[in-house]
Amino acid sequence: MSKSTLSRFSSYALFLLTIAGCAREPDVVDQQVADLATAENMIDAFYSFDPARLQPLLSEAGEAEVAILGYQAWAEGGNYMVLERTPCAIESKGTVVCAITVQDDPVLALETGFNVTDTFHISFVEGVIVGVETSSNDQPIYYEARQWVVQNLPEVMEGPCRETEGVRESPGDCAIAMTRGYRQFMQARTTETKGISPFIPEDFEPPTLVETTDFVVVPLGPDLVDIDYAAYMSSIEHLQQTFTRGTSWPHENITAEEAMQDMVAEQNRFNNRESFAYAVLTPDGERERGCIYVRSVSKPGFDAEVVLWVTAEEYEAGFDPTLYAWTMEWIEENWPFDAVAYPGRSIEWDDWDAL
Repeated sequence: MSKSTLSRFSSYALFLLTIAGCAREPDVVDQQVADLATAENMIDAFYSFDPARLQPLLSEAGEAEVAILGYQAWAEGGNYMVLERTPCAIESKGTVVCAITVQDDPVLALETGFNVTDTFHISFVEGVIVGVETSSNDQPIYYEARQWVVQNLPEVMEGPCRETEGVRESPGDCAIAMTRGYRQFMQARTTETKGISPFIPEDFEPPTLVETTDFVVVPLGPDLVDIDYAAYMSSIEHLQQTFTRGTSWPHENITAEEAMQDMVAEQNRFNNRESFAYAVLTPDGERERGCIYVRSVSKPGFDAEVVLWVTAEEYEAGFDPTLYAWTMEWIEENWPFDAVAYPGRSIEWDDWDAL
């Protein structure tokens, strides 16, 4: 092939590639326009609170179908009201993002004046929704309130908020019950803030490091999220039976994001002097053996309540009574309480619940 022929061939090939590229671009744009329209329809269907409108759009979305339909029921129970809805936008190839700012009863119960923005990340394949993930900008107090309900209102978590294989059985009723729980959380918080029932004196500094021959005790926080997660996820059934007395925590479907949210909430409560959660680590700090929680108490006759747990492995090794005995001595010698309750230990759970 001569140089002139080769040159003409190269030019023609480049021309064909250019034409092909121009032909494909409108197809891509058309698909994106169609995906955006479908995403807007999904948002319309979600906030219609009519699952019959939403479900057909999620029929190919796999596990997200159940999750988003459940979230719709929660949103209906929580009286979600759309305040601002920005147009959906292309986030990446095959993914559309839709941000919706709402007012809802659970957040209103926290009296912060804050409105949450929920963001839907909708995945497409050939114009069909194949996945939906959600994220939100909830304030730390939201996670604090949820944890308070888990710890103080087990009847909520085992009743309207009961989960089966990580899925709420009645999400709408759960939203209503959690709203009531958040109001109780705020009442308890206000009582402490006003000093009606002081928890710890202003001049008392809670311990931040205790070292023994067999373990180290430090406050729970984001730096410990991985080893804390590994500890309780290794002992789900054991902790459900001996610590929480229910299936709400821990459970198999706790995500890394939820684990971090819990750590942030615990750290905030510690810093705000509302409650004090400690990890019990091996001396090298590489593994969590259990946890200790020092909390205010609403039961009469006590200054505080202390609960603790150890992993299933540590329980079988006999560490539970050792940690309990050490904790009682530590609290007596280092904390400013006269009467401390140890629910499930010094007082039976049934007797504690009846107080």
